[in-house]
Amino acid sequence: MSYRRLLFPLAPKQPLGTAFHQALQFANQEKACVTLFTVIEKLAEMEDLSRYSVSTLNLLDNATRQCEKELAEHIAILSPQYPDIEFDTIVATGIPYIEIIKGAAKTSSDLIVIDAHRDNKETACQWGTSTRHLMRESDIPLWTIHPLLEPLRIKKVVAAIDVTGTDLTELNEKILQHAFEFADMNQATLYLCHAWRLESEGYLREWNRCDDLEIAVIAKKLREDRASRLEALLEPYTNSKTSVKITMLEGDAKKILPDYINSHDIDLVIMGSVCRTGIAGFVMGNTAEYMLDKIQCSVITLKPEGFKSPVLE
Repeated sequence: MSYRRLLFPLAPKQPLGTAFHQALQFANQEKACVTLFTVIEKLAEMEDLSRYSVSTLNLLDNATRQCEKELAEHIAILSPQYPDIEFDTIVATGIPYIEIIKGAAKTSSDLIVIDAHRDNKETACQWGTSTRHLMRESDIPLWTIHPLLEPLRIKKVVAAIDVTGTDLTELNEKILQHAFEFADMNQATLYLCHAWRLESEGYLREWNRCDDLEIAVIAKKLREDRASRLEALLEPYTNSKTSVKITMLEGDAKKILPDYINSHDIDLVIMGSVCRTGIAGFVMGNTAEYMLDKIQCSVITLKPEGFKSPVLE
């Protein structure tokens, strides 16, 4: 993979918190171009301001100049710290997530890096609306950073894999490709995780009259099949120097995976974002969004090959 161009969306007056420096260290190592990108949200009431002797054009011009000044001040501070990064700035007007997706396409960005957390959320780890839109609709990989990162260096990476069927094989391979690269660059340990359970247990008991022993045998075979699929995904990385640990988590993914991630001090989770229901819960719906709110680390979400953002269509 190549991460030569990164887009950093920043809200007006948003500080560059400590968490951003994890991504900036990564960008500096990659000798990447980083674009600081601010969107001035154009509110519907602006159309009515002219009635009160306020020029909307002047208002937006003034806001743009102020945002450009803020971004320039960020660069003045960051450039000496990260000499191998080429910095750029863009200020746009519109709906934030739409303009971010358009900005990523315009700058040919390989990665969008965003602070998903805001102080005005109900809980400290609640993810913002724009971030959820980006996860669902951006075709560019999204790196959502956590504000409480300590230490900055990535030491433990989780690749969340869904091997329930064979239709996600290409996405799983893409997740692993990114995960191995991040782990290798940081000399981190890679945890290959799959959350599973025998969802059809109720059917087997009710309609097939299976007893506990038969259920246990079926579950054992299912687990072995999932494990063999995980092993098969790792075959191309046989000669990799990255330390890899395969973890099979049995239970409800929206609970067991966050519990595992938080209890093992994971620094980064890489997972797929697809419109699909099913056992693993790697779907941008209620299950995954509930799960993401519980994770206390940064997350990179990836789309399947061929996904086209509806914003750009």
